[in-house]
Amino acid sequence: MKLDELLPRWDARERHERILAASPDAVWRALFAADLAGGWTIRLLMGLRALPALLFRSSTVHPAPRRVGLEELIAFGFGRLAEVSGEEIALGIEGRFWRPLGNLEPFDRRRFETPVGAGRARAVWNFTVVGAGEGKSRLATETRVLCGDPASRRKFRLYWLLVRPGSGWIRRAMLAAVARECARGRDAGGA
Repeated sequence: MKLDELLPRWDARERHERILAASPDAVWRALFAADLAGGWTIRLLMGLRALPALLFRSSTVHPAPRRVGLEELIAFGFGRLAEVSGEEIALGIEGRFWRPLGNLEPFDRRRFETPVGAGRARAVWNFTVVGAGEGKSRLATETRVLCGDPASRRKFRLYWLLVRPGSGWIRRAMLAAVARECARGRDAGGA
């Protein structure tokens, strides 16, 4: 797994998976076609995270996209770290996530080849698709976060206590959105 190469150690980890009644190729296509925000609850949670930036009139506020697909996440600031077509895509971001504005760093792929700096945290997030037998596939997503020093780790752990339930909900909803996209593809005569 590319995720193991990109962030073999972590301070926080969350993993979710779902079995889909579709081929790995169909699931991979659906992953890129799906609106990962899916419903109002996810948009609400994502909006709540953006609220401090709006209140502080931050220049990093991005307008709410009509849909949230992988390409929109990349445009928002998640960098594409690695991709094995049809199997895995890994995205990364670095910043001070525990601060009200998130203090996200502009994406620079080279930064992910060096140790995490003090006062920062690095997140790597992937989606994987593998066959699960008899026309089924396992779609999984895993997020790992590594902090650059003990002080950052303490701050991040407090932040993680607050956001982890919503983060998990968002990840599970993203998997459900891909499942719906797969079903639409089957209903439209796709594989």
